Amino acid sequence: MIIRFMLAAALFLVGCSHKTYETARHESYDFAKLKTVAVIHPDIDDPATRNAQKLFDKAFTKALEQKGYSVVGDHSRADFLLTYHLGVTDTRHLSNDYRVIGIAPTYFSPHYGHYGYHYMVAPSTQSTTAREGKIIVEAIDPKANNLVFWNAKMTDRLKAFKTEKERDAFIQKVAQKALASFPARP
Repeated sequence: MIIRFMLAAALFLVGCSHKTYETARHESYDFAKLKTVAVIHPDIDDPATRNAQKLFDKAFTKALEQKGYSVVGDHSRADFLLTYHLGVTDTRHLSNDYRVIGIAPTYFSPHYGHYGYHYMVAPSTQSTTAREGKIIVEAIDPKANNLVFWNAKMTDRLKAFKTEKERDAFIQKVAQKALASFPARP
């Protein structure tokens, strides 16, 4: 159960046409003053969610260090806080089209003569359900009245991974993509 949920929580943002990626930043905020960061997340009383959060904590820590920031454990020593929220929802997608339902003989047609066949079609509505993962990442300045000065939102369908190594590499890609528009240290 725990491994299955960890996989579900870690499988954000893969492969279909329902991907979204949005980012926003406070235009007048001075990013140059930022040096240290603490990665935080909401406390949730679910062991599987806590395990998924540990994986994302490591991924965001690594991505921020690659951008030149020092990650600290003590929130009071951080210039800014990076927080994230994970969510999984079931979504339903409907598609309408026409399906061929058979072939019927034609005995007279002005276009085909006296004999032949034609296809019979009927309107069809298809319904599919998919699990979608969403992650929201926010950068907060605790010294400026908890101002959210940058955020990113990503959504995509979930998929399963065969190995933990594959899953961990994917989580790292998600963290890097989420922080792609966050400025690196000068």
